[in-house]
Amino acid sequence: MKNLFGVNVSDSENSSGFDGEIFITDTLPQYIEKKLDDSFEQREQFEKKASLPVLLSVIKTISFFCAVCITIGILKSDVSFSEGYRNAPALFWAAPICWIIFFTLKIFGYFRVKKTAESEDFVSHMESTVNAFHEAGEYLKIPENSPEIDVLMFQYTEKDGKIKHKNSSVCSHFNQSVSVYVKNDSLCMSDVRIVMKIPLSSLKNARIQKKKASFPNWNKELPFNSPEYKKYKITSNNQDIYYSQYYSVSIQDIKGEFEFFVPAYDIDTLKNLTGIEIESEK
Repeated sequence: MKNLFGVNVSDSENSSGFDGEIFITDTLPQYIEKKLDDSFEQREQFEKKASLPVLLSVIKTISFFCAVCITIGILKSDVSFSEGYRNAPALFWAAPICWIIFFTLKIFGYFRVKKTAESEDFVSHMESTVNAFHEAGEYLKIPENSPEIDVLMFQYTEKDGKIKHKNSSVCSHFNQSVSVYVKNDSLCMSDVRIVMKIPLSSLKNARIQKKKASFPNWNKELPFNSPEYKKYKITSNNQDIYYSQYYSVSIQDIKGEFEFFVPAYDIDTLKNLTGIEIESEK
């Protein structure tokens, strides 16, 4: 079964887009595409400007790892603090030094982000980005106040008819926010560049998957650990990679059998919109 947002990279030189392109009904003209591309390029430049230099980022990560390991080692030691200090005084000095380095770089990074976000160039960039997205939404006729959900994208290879999921070095999927709405008895999904339409009659069910997905972005306004999302047991590591259960939404259509993945925290939005049956793990 193909995935709407799966990308076949078996032949990297001739790899096409995602497998669900057959459901695309509307696309943007080039001049609006260029405005969006320019805004994303500018965003990358601002993110680079706001982030810590690579060397400092490495030092921050190493200092955090060392601080945690040393602190846990000291706390779990079978001897008293005074005896432990006599046996290994260097560790008792190393732990606070590592914590100081970590928090110093963390605070320094915070102020770099704050300074960038408050600059006139960034404010101007945000205004032009909002305008570009508004123009794209109007062109594609995306209803205002349409709810947004995350869909999970991934790469895979195919050999002898067998599909093998290809994880990146840090995560299993990439989460893309899309606007969802129903029009002419079809589920419409748009990332503000394209619109995909799937007949509601082709949506069969949503089944929870055993493994959690890992992805690099948190696209919601509220934090992942806020009361709103507590019941979904979402976790994150120190590299800002998020872990969540997810559902496979099954599609049986004249165009073929497909599926797409939706994180557990967004499945109710899809259910309320489409009435799709939710099958939990038994």
